[in-house]
Amino acid sequence: MLVHFNTKNSTVDGNTLNVMESKALKRFARYFANEAEDATVLSIKVADKKFRFKVELTLPYYGFVLRTETYDDVSPIAALDKSMDAMERRMSKSKTKIQNKKHQPIELAPPPVPEEEADPAVYPVVRIKSYEMKPMSVQDAILYMNNLGHSFYTFLNEESGKISTVYRRNEDDYGMIEPL
Repeated sequence: MLVHFNTKNSTVDGNTLNVMESKALKRFARYFANEAEDATVLSIKVADKKFRFKVELTLPYYGFVLRTETYDDVSPIAALDKSMDAMERRMSKSKTKIQNKKHQPIELAPPPVPEEEADPAVYPVVRIKSYEMKPMSVQDAILYMNNLGHSFYTFLNEESGKISTVYRRNEDDYGMIEPL
């Protein structure tokens, strides 16, 4: 497993990053023992946010991209520990759901590279995400949204053939938006 750090706008020193890397490798090595050395990349983002340390973990697991984000006032290592605990819970939950459904993992292709930048508009777009849309059921889309930790997810509905969006409502249930 490879560990990739992104420490933009952070004052974390190299020794702390080495400790964080060794902790992450020890903690997740058992999950990826059968994988090739560089087949799995754990992405760790560390940032200082108003006297707090923020750690984001991103990890591919059973065809899903799992993500956690935690904060800690003491140190980035404590924030990493919290984030690793949350990641293990997500990994366990995802694996159980997939095994119960006898679901085949969804293979994610790398996002396409944009050919050229668009002209600036009245409303500037500060971030663009691209991903391949594969047909899936509404339940699979909700599972994928929850595994990513997002509040909405756009997908190609296999029942209607339309591009749809599922979202989490305030009442802890889900809604879906679909064009006519």
